[in-house]
Amino acid sequence: MSRAPENAAPPPLTKPTLFISYASEDREAARRLRDALEAAGLDVWYDENELGGGDAWDQKIRRQIRDCDYFMPVISATTERRKEGYFRREWRLAAERTLDMADDVTFLLPVSVDATAEAGARVPDKFLAVQWLRLPEGRSTPALEALCRRLTSGAHPAPVAPPPARTAGPARAAAPASSTHVDGPPPMPAFPHPPEKGGLGHGIKFLAEVVWWAITAAWLLFRRAPGWLRVVLSIWLVFWLISRCSSGSGGSREPEAAPKTKTVDKEQIRMALATAKDAAGETKSGDASTIVRQFARGLAAGLRDSDAADKRLVAVPFAGGAGAEDEDKFPAAVFPPLYGRLAVERTGEVGVSSAALPAATDEALAARGRELDATFILGGHIESSAGGRELVVRLIHVEDAAVAWSGRYVIAGADPSATAEQIAAGVLAAVPKR
Repeated sequence: MSRAPENAAPPPLTKPTLFISYASEDREAARRLRDALEAAGLDVWYDENELGGGDAWDQKIRRQIRDCDYFMPVISATTERRKEGYFRREWRLAAERTLDMADDVTFLLPVSVDATAEAGARVPDKFLAVQWLRLPEGRSTPALEALCRRLTSGAHPAPVAPPPARTAGPARAAAPASSTHVDGPPPMPAFPHPPEKGGLGHGIKFLAEVVWWAITAAWLLFRRAPGWLRVVLSIWLVFWLISRCSSGSGGSREPEAAPKTKTVDKEQIRMALATAKDAAGETKSGDASTIVRQFARGLAAGLRDSDAADKRLVAVPFAGGAGAEDEDKFPAAVFPPLYGRLAVERTGEVGVSSAALPAATDEALAARGRELDATFILGGHIESSAGGRELVVRLIHVEDAAVAWSGRYVIAGADPSATAEQIAAGVLAAVPKR
């Protein structure tokens, strides 16, 4: 058996390849980004000048997304506005490729070139599971330079053809070698160094650094937690904030007579969280929507209509379908995060009705609002349309039964949390602050 010479030169190193995906309106920002990445030593794949139209163009794009080491989607207000675009196909192809990757492989590198935030962004869910870079107008920042140094520090050897198989039988197709990625989950931040000099100013600075370290470490631990645990912790945090705001609103004033209304108490929340945790243990895939629905049921079990009386805004549990499909469960998954957002934004002004409406009509909503002496009442139900099944949400001004705000949301493929954020934004804008 022959051996390779001991002094043989190692295979040449190649630059890591990175594919930039962007909407045509963001071309200038993408150009600046390309120039910065190339200057940092990356081999950037950018389709402005290299490719033509037609099937050959589409096949080359697909091949580059399949073979690149890193994929960088450029996210902006433009991509948020556009419902269609070839960039969305590129994003889906990249998200699908991650299904075959280990969880600690760095591949997706989302970049926001303006003020577009992760919450509610119209991007694949996989993009929300990684940290975004903020690069205004595509200009380089210290954060981008640090990222490039990490990406180029790993070894990316040029592909070497495998030796011919010695075993008999039909030859097997060699599996493509995967790129070497040295990046895993974001590392925990280093603890701040104590000040070398004394003095009040240095002490305050060190204390601020410790607080920031604690917040950053907590956020990273939260991001690494299982999906079901993040859902439960988020719901618990919302109601903890509500209870703290309610208990602190009295200040040093004299005790008042027992109010005729009350909010959800701590024991009720604890029982609902326990129900959600049990559901998480019974769900093999850790389906977050199942956990949210279980929490909603546990919370609703302890509610009474008297708890919602005299509230400025009352939310009625959204009506789902009669089947067991995911679309029928969608309203129940939207309602808890929606109510949590409304309750935090308008502390003490929001209540929940104990049961669904007898009929999905504006008249039924207004009647329930008059029973509870509410100013506004919010309800939702499923309707079928030419574009598919939709969640229809309506905010009614109780006094005159007029529609104060309404929205329609296609259910197929929608994210319940993002939909809840959109509904909350519309409702909060329509209900004037006191």
